[in-house]
Amino acid sequence: MIHHLLVPGLLEPPPTAGESTPVLRAPALELLLSRGDQEPAADRLETTLFELFGLGDGAAAAPFCWLADSGEEATGWVMQAAPVYLRADRDQLLLFELDEEQLSLADAEAYAAVFNEHFAEDGLKLKIASPLRWYLFPQRPVEATFSPLSEVSGRSVAAFMPEGKDAAYWAGVANEIQMLFFQLAEKRENEMQGAVPVSGLWFSSAGTLPSDRPVAPLEAEGDDCLLAGLMRYAAGTDARHALHFLDGMERARRRQDAGAWQQALDDLGHRLDRLMSDADELYLYAGYGKAYHWKKHMKYRLWRSRQRFGSVLAELEKGKQV
Repeated sequence: MIHHLLVPGLLEPPPTAGESTPVLRAPALELLLSRGDQEPAADRLETTLFELFGLGDGAAAAPFCWLADSGEEATGWVMQAAPVYLRADRDQLLLFELDEEQLSLADAEAYAAVFNEHFAEDGLKLKIASPLRWYLFPQRPVEATFSPLSEVSGRSVAAFMPEGKDAAYWAGVANEIQMLFFQLAEKRENEMQGAVPVSGLWFSSAGTLPSDRPVAPLEAEGDDCLLAGLMRYAAGTDARHALHFLDGMERARRRQDAGAWQQALDDLGHRLDRLMSDADELYLYAGYGKAYHWKKHMKYRLWRSRQRFGSVLAELEKGKQV
């Protein structure tokens, strides 16, 4: 069986919060990175997921995530509309994701009610699947592209504005939402009790469900709405493949939890140690437009010296800064 491991955050700088410093050693991972083959892959793991399910260009995450969260197959366009906190900093507007503890389901539904009343004539309907999973249902096609929330978080929104024919329209909607939610937060200041207010929505992954059903791997694991939606929408299985979506490192990195990040790295190392010995083939995806391919005979490439994992991260970070 061919195993595909998608590991978001693997090649990003580890968290350094607190006194705990991650130990950047992972023998099995270092063996794979040093002696396996590097092959071209999609820049985004979302695109890799679609490819592994047999879907090509044009597939979007939102309708699949909505299917996973609600059990409903959307008949039209769907967008992810993540609640975010926007903070002015000198001459730029910074965007931050909210934590689950910062927003209750009741608060989320209160924002949605105000939104839906305000935008009813525009044909925009906001639905809440969970406190942090919000979806927008526009009545007309969305002719614009958006950056994933993970790429924008902690940064200025100026570099990540919508692009395409309807870019100006969606930028205008986003600005109008900021003013609307600011007014709501002011009215509910006493009820919020110091909680971080939702000051905007970040749109992404607009699309519709494809007419062609995807083909799922025989085995799939991971707590990811896109993966769950693809599995639910699939029409058949491919017995040759297994898929593992391992997002522990990314979740720990976002929380700046060095201990959880180290545990996720150790868990990945143990998994790789087993699969690299037992699996027919293995592919590791971590973004950056490349995949690491492994077959058991590659361990005998003794002429390839092992690179420490910490050195690999340092080289990648240096390349970003050039």
